[in-house]
Order: sequence, then C-alpha cells, then structure tokens
Amino acid sequence: MITDNKLSRYRPSPDALLNPCSDEVFKALFTNESEESRTALRCFLTAVLHKEVKDVQLRPNEPPVLDDNDKAVRFDVSCTFNNGEAADIELQGVNKYSSFGPRAEYLCARLLNTVFHRGSDWQTMSKVYQISLLNFIFDKDDPAAINHYRMQKDNGHLLSSIQTVIFLELPKIDALGDVPPESLLSEEKWCKFLVDADNPSKQDYVNKLTASGGGIMEAKKTLERISSDWVLWKRELDREVVERDRTSELHYAQDKGLREGVKKGVEQGTLTAKREDARNFKALGVPVQTIAQATGLSEDEISGL
Repeated sequence: MITDNKLSRYRPSPDALLNPCSDEVFKALFTNESEESRTALRCFLTAVLHKEVKDVQLRPNEPPVLDDNDKAVRFDVSCTFNNGEAADIELQGVNKYSSFGPRAEYLCARLLNTVFHRGSDWQTMSKVYQISLLNFIFDKDDPAAINHYRMQKDNGHLLSSIQTVIFLELPKIDALGDVPPESLLSEEKWCKFLVDADNPSKQDYVNKLTASGGGIMEAKKTLERISSDWVLWKRELDREVVERDRTSELHYAQDKGLREGVKKGVEQGTLTAKREDARNFKALGVPVQTIAQATGLSEDEISGL
C-alpha cells in the first residue's frame, strides 16, 4: 500500500510511461530481469549493427540500476555477444565542452582493452562497438543522423575494423516526423520509439512502430512494466528539476553576460568619444587643464593623445 501511494504521488496518470530518453530508464529498459528486456537488447543490437545478434550477456560494468547508494554510475549498458564481440550502449544528453567525439573514441578503446585479455593472440581479437544515442546534434554540417566511425586510410581502406564508434543523433531522426515505419531503417525505428514512447499524443504512431517488429514490442512491454516503479518516477522528476535548474542558470548567465557586455560597450563608447573630443580641443589650442575639466579625463592621458 505504501508503494502504491508513492507511485500515485509521482506517476502523472495510471497509464503514463517513463521517458526512455532519460539515463536510468534507458538502462532499465535493456537490463530488466525479464525475457522481454533481453530480447529487446538483442534486437536493438541487431538493428544497429545490421547483423543478427544472439545470446547477449550483460557485463557487470557498474552497480545495478536501482542502487541508491552509488552517486557515480555511468548509466550505460555493456554486453558481449557473437563469440566475444562487445558493445557499450549509452544515451547522452549534452555535448559538454564539445568533446564527445574524443570521449567516445576513448571509451571504445577502453572497452577493447577490457575484453581483450592479456596474452591472447592478435588474430583472436573480437570487434567492439561504442554505440551512443545522442540527444543533441553532433555534426551540424552533415544531415545524416546515423554515422559509423572507424580507423581507416585517406583512401577509405580500413585498418582492421576492430573498433567502431556509432552515433545515432536523435534530433535528426525525430525531425523526420511520423513517417510510416516501413520507410525507416531498422535503427531509425528504435530511435523513433525511444523519442515518442512516453508521449500520450504519439501512442497511435508508437503502436505502429511496435507492430513493425524488430523487438520494439518487447521494449514497449518492458517500459510498461518498469513504469510501475515509483523509484524511477521519483528519479525522473529529480532529473527534470535538475535540468530545469541548469537551463535557468544558463539563461541567467547569458542574460548577465549580455547586460555586462552592453554596459562595457557603452562605457567604452563613452570613453572613445571623450578622447576624440579631447583631441579636437587640443587641435584648437584649448589648455589641457580646461580639457580635463570638460571631459573628465586626466591631464596625463590628454597629454598623451
């Protein structure tokens, strides 16, 4: 009964769904202890990598999703599949310091170092993937929403294709609108589901996405199940408050910077005008002391003009 009271306190309505584009919900969607969740993860990887993925095993890369005591969780999903291939999957909301590219490359290299054991033969090295769903536009000059980055020569020849960084830019995919699922790529369907799943006005379209197959139906069932967890709703509310605070702080800093910039500009313009007046007075032979009284500039400054 206590849990039900807490759920009704934080859940907007009995049928409301959590936002899959929040870190904890995204992680819970693919790591929930259920057959639907495991199927969803396998199908998501199959959709993104465009090859069949079987028997996915989660890697214990961080504390469980509902660990209240850990304050430094990364909220990514780490797993192995297909004879040792591995992937880290994460949802990223901010391109902090415009450094997400190097960050993703580092994490991919770190994943390879983790799964490739010391003493192993080079020929046994399995492929690794850093898959990032970005809630921001990473490359404004490229209209493509899905990009695969690998080490290659200038002529396009791959070094080894061991490491692949994959970016899925959600805003670009969201901008496609409610296009028929059959006209979307497999990974685009997943991105559309993640963006629209919690939107009450988009449920007809979400149902079309789930009916299109590819494991999205299992993801929807998992989302419905975890949406009865009051802890996740509480954390989603906390995250929303933090984001609004951050946005307000940013706007305040921008407004303050603008006001100070205008003030400095006015002051600089006034000073420039005073100096110009002083030069004109000097050219007319007006005494320096008189110019200083008229402009407010020091006699030394006027003498140096």
